[in-house]
Amino acid sequence: MIALAVLLATLASISFASGASAQHVGVDKVFVSKDADRRLSLSQIVTLLRTPVWLFGLLLVALGACIHIVAVYLAPITVVQPIGILAVIWSVLIAARLNHTTPTRTMWLAVACSVIGIVFFTVMSTRHAARSLSASLHAMLITTGVVWAVSLVLVAFGVFGPRWMRNLAWSWAGSVLYGLGTGYMKIMTVVLKNGQVFTGPEFWAAAIGLALAYGVGGWFIQQGYATGPAEVVVGSMTTIDPLAAVLVGLVVLGEGAHLTPAVGAGMAIAGAVAAGGVAVLSRFHPDTQRHFAEQPAGG
Repeated sequence: MIALAVLLATLASISFASGASAQHVGVDKVFVSKDADRRLSLSQIVTLLRTPVWLFGLLLVALGACIHIVAVYLAPITVVQPIGILAVIWSVLIAARLNHTTPTRTMWLAVACSVIGIVFFTVMSTRHAARSLSASLHAMLITTGVVWAVSLVLVAFGVFGPRWMRNLAWSWAGSVLYGLGTGYMKIMTVVLKNGQVFTGPEFWAAAIGLALAYGVGGWFIQQGYATGPAEVVVGSMTTIDPLAAVLVGLVVLGEGAHLTPAVGAGMAIAGAVAAGGVAVLSRFHPDTQRHFAEQPAGG
């Protein structure tokens, strides 16, 4: 079963990377300009919903998510979850093929840092997480406020920050909210497993938060596709998303009850390495460099 789960998780990562690349192509089609200041309007989002390549990408992303869920069902999440980071590698290769370019050594180093960081973070978090969980509404509300605040600060960088940072900022803003949404999903399952009724405040707070996080997060992710390389968006979603989701579990569900200071420090370092890899990929990606060089100073 584990071998099948690994195969399915690998296929899911390929499907996700292919879907993200297709969505990036679809977003490009609604713009005439290629500059780094592009932001999707509501009318352009509606246009995307009628763009075949973007819809095909959405289908591939959804297919990848379904395959990944089956893989998680067949094997421990410690085995399956780190495989998702392979999507970054596939997206780099797909982009190189589409653009007829060769990935640079710096790009591969950045990808390697993200892969290593998220694998170590996932292993440490799953091996030391508490198994007896319960949801705290108070902690949920506080965590929600903090995560949304972080996301909105990132949006500000996406709008007003240095041009090379805007793709990264939009991608991280969406990925943070996706991670919050994943945390809400976990909260809902814990509430149901503990025998609490659907009318409980924790369940419905999580359900509403899930819809908002995924809806607004999806909007931010599309802005990421509009302002830079798909690889940065994929890298963000496969690193920042799980980092945020795990942190929600640690704080809201008490999964961090058994963490020692040493393990907590190790997780922080691994998370920083993973996020740093995506930041380096964003800064030194050829598309970002070209956009940055083409724009006048001061933006």
